[in-house]
Amino acid sequence: MKLFEGIVTAFSILISNRLRSFLTMLGIVIGIAGVIAMMSFGAGAKKILMWEVEKVGGPSMFGVYRKPTIRKGRRWVRNPSKHFLTMEDVRAIQTECPSVDVATPEVGDRATVSVEGKRKYSRMQATTYEYQIARNWHNGYGRFLSDDDLSLWNKVCVIGEEIWKDLFAGLDPIGRELKINNQRFTIIGIMESRGSGLDSENSEDNQVFIPITTAQTHFWGNDHVGHILIRAKDYPSVDQAVNEVKTVLRRNHGGDEFFETWVMKEELKSANTIIMIIEMVLVIIASVSLIVGGIGILNIMLVSVTERIPEIGLRKAVGAKSMDIRIQFLVESVILCLIGSLIGIALGTLMGYGFAWAVTNFIIKNFEWPSVITLESLLVAVCAGASVGIFFGYYPASQAAKLTPIEALRHT
Repeated sequence: MKLFEGIVTAFSILISNRLRSFLTMLGIVIGIAGVIAMMSFGAGAKKILMWEVEKVGGPSMFGVYRKPTIRKGRRWVRNPSKHFLTMEDVRAIQTECPSVDVATPEVGDRATVSVEGKRKYSRMQATTYEYQIARNWHNGYGRFLSDDDLSLWNKVCVIGEEIWKDLFAGLDPIGRELKINNQRFTIIGIMESRGSGLDSENSEDNQVFIPITTAQTHFWGNDHVGHILIRAKDYPSVDQAVNEVKTVLRRNHGGDEFFETWVMKEELKSANTIIMIIEMVLVIIASVSLIVGGIGILNIMLVSVTERIPEIGLRKAVGAKSMDIRIQFLVESVILCLIGSLIGIALGTLMGYGFAWAVTNFIIKNFEWPSVITLESLLVAVCAGASVGIFFGYYPASQAAKLTPIEALRHT
């Protein structure tokens, strides 16, 4: 029996039993829809992860910081090292590490910003001109901190868009005065909006940037740098850059490794692994419906074989081979599953968008969760549907193929 004839026959039989066919493929539809929706969730989570990574500066970023506490036995105690990261370390990293593209101090602290009686809690970020290069974050208006600002300890600041809107109602703040922890600063720029991201309480736009030398003089009274943000020249150079930075810091501080490092490359691998595991678990749970649907296919195909025994006997009597009968029933099973898969893909896509909408509007407000339908998920859905059709349809097809013409014709 030719494949095309088998497909035509399968469609005619399925159409003649519309209700039974629909109820049979319902399990496949639900299973495939669940797989598509869960894979859409996983792809959306990966996309959000990459958004957050790009906000930090990209996958080539890493950093060093002084450990405030260390573990001794079962207790955590204050770091006894007398060494601290300083601006000299920043300059040494920039000049002596060939695999490093840019390095900048990044020291954050809570701050109260106010203007003309209006007050807002924010985050003060003390840094240098290179900060906006490292994080690929530019000004919306005005300018960023300059080397002259650092050299002269200028009391200038750059504010985030949220501060601009809340304290200045969107009016031009350039040149105006802003109090940061009761210290007077002159606004020289506004950063472009980065959005709140997943953590709406710590929005990127609710920050104020000042020269680190000014912060050291007016707020802290020392030359310490809590954290150095570093970007390697490219992604393959990250490991080499980390080793170069460690070597320079150990040399500058008498061999004392008082600092810790974090590497975005490693953080990204760990996060992707966790997302993949969660996605796999969700897909496996959703696939239970596929198994249930497959059992339904097995049941209905066995019923179909019983109902069509006279047809099988007649076909064999006029020369049809066992392989022809087997292929006919397998084709019917696969087509039933493929149609269910296509409907499931459409339903799963709607579920993915519905899930994204629900998360955006009810769970993580002011943040858009993406719905991502990938080619991979579509191929998985189609292959899963075909596999279920073949696996659960093979036994009924084999039972039909084993019937002899005489045995089959007895049922006429």
